[in-house]
Amino acid sequence: MNQSPRLPEHPCAQEEYLHLQETCDTIARETAETEALTGAKAGVHMDVQMKEDPDQEEEVTIQLFRAKLDRLRQLTMAAEQAYFARLDFIPEKSRQETYYLGRWGVLDPATLDPVVIDWRSPVANLYYSGQIGPMDYEAPDGRVRGELTLKRMLNVRRRELNSLFDSGIAAQEAYLQDVLGSISSDRLRDIVTTIQAEQNIVIRHPLNRHLMVQGAAGSGKTTIALHRIAYLLYTYQETLKPEKMMILAPNPLFLSYISQVLPDLGVERVIQTTFEGWCREGMGKRMPKVYRESRLEKNLQLSAAERERIGRLIRAKGSLEMMRKLEAWLAGLQEKMIPESGFRMAGVPLMDRKELEDVFFRQLKYSPLEIRITELKKMIRKRVHSAEELLKERYAAMTEQQADRLRGALPEGPDRQRKIREVYVQRDQRYREIGERAEKYLQQFRDKFPSLEPTDLYREFLESAGDEELAAETRATLDRHRVQQEDLPILAMICRAVYGLRTSPLKHIVIDECQDFSPFQIELLRQSNPAATFTLVGDLYQGIRSDEGIRNWDEWKEPVFHGQADLRQLTVSYRNTVEIMERAKAVAGKYPIPGVGETKPVLRHGQEPEIAQVSGEKERYRAICAQVRKWREEGFHSIALIEKTAEEAAKLFRAVGAETGAVLLTEEDMEYRGGVMILPAGMVKGMEFDCVGVCNASAEEFPAEEFPARVLYVMMTRPLHRLRIWHRGDRSPLLQEHETAI
Repeated sequence: MNQSPRLPEHPCAQEEYLHLQETCDTIARETAETEALTGAKAGVHMDVQMKEDPDQEEEVTIQLFRAKLDRLRQLTMAAEQAYFARLDFIPEKSRQETYYLGRWGVLDPATLDPVVIDWRSPVANLYYSGQIGPMDYEAPDGRVRGELTLKRMLNVRRRELNSLFDSGIAAQEAYLQDVLGSISSDRLRDIVTTIQAEQNIVIRHPLNRHLMVQGAAGSGKTTIALHRIAYLLYTYQETLKPEKMMILAPNPLFLSYISQVLPDLGVERVIQTTFEGWCREGMGKRMPKVYRESRLEKNLQLSAAERERIGRLIRAKGSLEMMRKLEAWLAGLQEKMIPESGFRMAGVPLMDRKELEDVFFRQLKYSPLEIRITELKKMIRKRVHSAEELLKERYAAMTEQQADRLRGALPEGPDRQRKIREVYVQRDQRYREIGERAEKYLQQFRDKFPSLEPTDLYREFLESAGDEELAAETRATLDRHRVQQEDLPILAMICRAVYGLRTSPLKHIVIDECQDFSPFQIELLRQSNPAATFTLVGDLYQGIRSDEGIRNWDEWKEPVFHGQADLRQLTVSYRNTVEIMERAKAVAGKYPIPGVGETKPVLRHGQEPEIAQVSGEKERYRAICAQVRKWREEGFHSIALIEKTAEEAAKLFRAVGAETGAVLLTEEDMEYRGGVMILPAGMVKGMEFDCVGVCNASAEEFPAEEFPARVLYVMMTRPLHRLRIWHRGDRSPLLQEHETAI
């Protein structure tokens, strides 16, 4: 006899339970049908590789098959959680409609009626933006007005109904706080069930306009950017494919950290890389080795004056002014490729200047320089051979005339035959000389063109750029056969002009931690993908690489996007408790940024951040180990011990790694592992942890200056639940009692 399921205390629990069973049955039927169509098995990964150059029919077939495999993956995940909310809505002059919202839409195969509505559909706006009462939403056929009579949140797993409650404002806040108060996982997760109204606006921003998002620490900007990708692929599925979208992250470790979000949303094959990775794909073997030096690490060890000097040079490299100089220099380089007098061989005109300009600057205008030169060489080679044949024909005619004169002037006999034979020997010798001259000319012609090695061209450009200090700094790196990160945009642009970049054109580009990108980088990406729109998410308060990034959103809005970009602000922090955020705001607020809104934490309280002085290293190590043990005993999972620099992080790992069971994360790490981690400040941006220990916030380490304040703010805004700060000697003046709040 089957045991009745335990249902939550709610008058509609039985009704909702029965509906869940029907929905799960529908999902099971569609899963079985899709398995039969594809030969694939639910829960077993299968992918199909397309040939490098498929014909149109093959491409369509593969795309359709991939769509079925994607659908099977979605159904597999839908079987785990069919939906998470129910909406009852009465449109004007119509009867009530009931919608169940899930991560993926489900249709009844027999009737094609929707059983579950996808969270990205227009009607889902009622859940994310609406409250009980009069509401409306924008549908494909126009605005729909009516009344939202029920907004019910459901916690289901497979066929089990674990909880449900009817949502008002108070219930929503209680649900949100319950989710935010939970222990974190090893990876960033999707937030479909808790998307807030201001986040929903960002996710659903139209595709045809660029979007810039100023997001406070903990506002969910990274997660929202990933959900925006899923939304755009759903909304514009007829014209937008995942292979035509790219997300750029700050480093490979961060890519690992966010790696599960898109698959959990049913999205596959979106390009996920770094700017360096994009350059490497485009330049291939021509890309030089990048000098592995953390800019943040270096800056933290410099004086303010030296940091400003180096920052000036880096900002100059990343400026649009530098890009315009490079564009002009590359145009001049093309001009120098063709001589004023054109090309002639032995008095025979091969190509005059007018024809050269027509070929080089009009017919092949949109081809990279190397292709233009290659095509020009082919044309000249053909004309040299034609000129060679013309000269030989001329000499052959002269030879025949000379031979005829000898035949007419001399009597037949051995002497005439000998002289005529000498004439033909001279002809053959001239043939050889003409051939040798033609080959020599072609060799000299090839030598007329300068080296097109990108680093050689980069050196030449720097010599003409008018900044000797910048040129000298860069030469020192190039002499070691390396380049810095800030050199990559210039090199990529040179490579694009000379060889072309081997990247596929994109339709939409998402850049996380975009405040660390220079205007040059964004403009290069825009020019290289002219059909693409951008979603840029960042936080100017976390601009700890502002020497190469931006200090104001206006640096992009007009100069790069020409007014075709909208700026949205996410001001609510969902990560930190009120107590942690207030302490972090006091640090950032000492150096406010005009135009950036005040950060408001969700009303979730916790323990006050603790700040403790230690007398020496041994006491510090003991305190850190004791704190990690305490946090683990409380059940916390992800714990970050953050030092200012990689050198200090390595030293701490040697001292406490074994006792705490911590792993050391460095710039070379590609995989995020969770648990207890020791890592430098430059690696924590965008990440969040249950507990954070800022391991040395002394006055010496963090003086009262803007740059150290930005770094400390980033460190302090990583934890969801607990923040502990230690310092040797005097406490940083940035941590004095609250003065100014942002």
